[in-house]
Amino acid sequence: MRSSPVKNLQILFMGCVVIFLFVISSGCANIPQEEAAKELVPIKSIGVLPAQPARITILPSDTQTRQQREAGSTIINSLLSDYFRDYRDVRFISQTELEGLQPTQPGQALYLAREAGQQLHYDAVLITEVERYQTRTGSAYAVDTPASVTFSLKLLAIASGQIIWSADFDQTQQPLFENILGSRSTGSGFRWLTAAELAKAGLTKKLNSCPYLSKD
Repeated sequence: MRSSPVKNLQILFMGCVVIFLFVISSGCANIPQEEAAKELVPIKSIGVLPAQPARITILPSDTQTRQQREAGSTIINSLLSDYFRDYRDVRFISQTELEGLQPTQPGQALYLAREAGQQLHYDAVLITEVERYQTRTGSAYAVDTPASVTFSLKLLAIASGQIIWSADFDQTQQPLFENILGSRSTGSGFRWLTAAELAKAGLTKKLNSCPYLSKD
């Protein structure tokens, strides 16, 4: 009894599938798989540098943006202090402690952080830079300009000089309808947040995701 053309095609197709799976599995066996989670660097103590405006180009005439970023850095410093209140192995590095640690070249934030960590005996130093801090114009339920905040966090391992964790926050609060479409809930329920509230929500979310921060 002769096989039908359709059955022959099915057998051929199944054979190709088996060969393809065999080749893929054999090839994968020879490729070192990436670790699901990299081993954490041993960190016992963390120093927190004061938040600073990020070094980005701003026109000399744009004093409002400069003032907003400086004000934002002050507010984020306060938020960092609140966040780390119950952390035993995290301590703030004061401006007084930094006075003799200024880098030889401007803009060397990582150099300054490592110098501070080495001389003050920290395993890691947290660096916070504020790029944008635009305050809300209007009320909680009607605004002309919504709050907008952008900052970055970097955790520098002092021994190696490597960034072992980093996070960026960049958000401008959107109207409720746009939030729903973009699935970006602010948890405001809905009202217009202040820049401080937006910064606090972002800072808490990012720091909570850091594997090196534990109260235990």
